[in-house]
Amino acid sequence: MRQIVAITLFYFAATLGVSAADNNDVQQGIFDSYLKLANEGDVVAQYVVAQRYETGKGTGKDMEKAYYWYEMAAKQNYPLALVKLEARDKAAAKVEPPAAAAVSAPAPTPPPVAVKKEPAKKPPAPVPSQPKPKPAKAPEVTAVAVTADVSPPKPAKPAARKEEPKQEARAPVPEIVVAKAAPVVEAPKPDINVTQALLAGKWKRNQEEAEYLPSANVACLQSSNTEITCFSGELTRNVDNAGLTYNVKSVISGFNNKEAKFNLRYVYNVVHVAGKPHAAPNGMSSEINDMAVKTGWQEPGVAMECRLRDEHSLSCTRNDRRMTYQFVRE
Repeated sequence: MRQIVAITLFYFAATLGVSAADNNDVQQGIFDSYLKLANEGDVVAQYVVAQRYETGKGTGKDMEKAYYWYEMAAKQNYPLALVKLEARDKAAAKVEPPAAAAVSAPAPTPPPVAVKKEPAKKPPAPVPSQPKPKPAKAPEVTAVAVTADVSPPKPAKPAARKEEPKQEARAPVPEIVVAKAAPVVEAPKPDINVTQALLAGKWKRNQEEAEYLPSANVACLQSSNTEITCFSGELTRNVDNAGLTYNVKSVISGFNNKEAKFNLRYVYNVVHVAGKPHAAPNGMSSEINDMAVKTGWQEPGVAMECRLRDEHSLSCTRNDRRMTYQFVRE
């Protein structure tokens, strides 16, 4: 680290008083500092070196070397490098011509099948008519007079009628209505899958890309069920009339889906300090000057407690209560 600081101070001193035309020398110095760290195994520096080889910033463009360093960073599971390699593989897959579809020869037409005609049915032979049978004569019946003693039937006695007892009319029992108390409706508690909501989009604050949440400048990797690790790309910010070049590492943990809360801690890694402000810094502006004008990891970092209002907005409050930040995602 002392060697890095010495190299950085050397370039800082060399750039004092130089004109804007010497900016290439400054960028070359920054690139050399990153390259030294990359060869020592620093994963952030490996990604930055690859990015600079790709853009030609501080060195000549060389895509072969760029993807070499992307692959070195990807071996250490650096999220931005994994995204780069995935995009390269998808682009290569689109360029490859599709395999020619095998054209099968048309199947030969089967010969026509001869259809056998059924023989014509002969009409049924006529049935010879038979003589109709003559109706048989009914036998003659001789009437015989039978005298019988027939007496008239006796009249039936009327059945005695039984009187049913009279029922007394009873007054209806009044219905008693018991008033029921209205049910108490409790306000629904938020129940959000915090991990899924965080990784589902790109978060911004005041239209600026977030530095320690998933965004266009930050890639995050879920290292376990209880932790997400994020790394930013190369960012720039102006502090005390000095131009800082830095990266951000953040760790998200303590997920609470029922209360939609989580904890976040981030730390800056300043790799270069320029003697004059950057013309167009791309880092997130801060109302609190929490970055020192010096190189290296600026421990212990900043701890915050965050809460999702819904799946598209959240707020983070610093543990020192100095500021609360509001974020939204696309």
